[in-house]
Amino acid sequence: MAGADFLLSMSVGAALSWASYSIVAHVVSKQHVSTLRAIVWGALGTLSLVLGICAFSAVGAEHQAARKDIVCADDNPECYARTHHNPVRECKQLMDEKAKFHHVWLDSEAQPVFSTYLWHNENKRTIQMFGQQAKAINSLGMHTPLQYFCVFNANTGKVIAASFE
Repeated sequence: MAGADFLLSMSVGAALSWASYSIVAHVVSKQHVSTLRAIVWGALGTLSLVLGICAFSAVGAEHQAARKDIVCADDNPECYARTHHNPVRECKQLMDEKAKFHHVWLDSEAQPVFSTYLWHNENKRTIQMFGQQAKAINSLGMHTPLQYFCVFNANTGKVIAASFE
């Protein structure tokens, strides 16, 4: 969504810049005003456009934060983890250290490392997340799918337990 907001503000800015240029060019061509006055008008118009785009971006950022709060209002554990402490990297490191076998991670932008989030203890704000984006490598070099989990405190980011299943 941030990309769409950026493109929208750029399009609006380009349209306003073109309109301002056309007006200043028309006024100067009719020679109703001096060139110096037209340059000053152009500079003031450009300054007002830049300030307007900055204000538009700031308002867009505020609305984005408000939308995030609305989405998280139902106390969803995944949303709570993502907006507080979500120690994905720490969980992966702990599992790498504990593993007694060779394995590879298959995570990507399309497939996150952890795909399922459940409350482990909602009162203590501990969350358990599960994933399937890893494969074990056996002695023949074949890849076997792995499942894994990580339990952590979402308020502090402290990992309580992490392991392959």
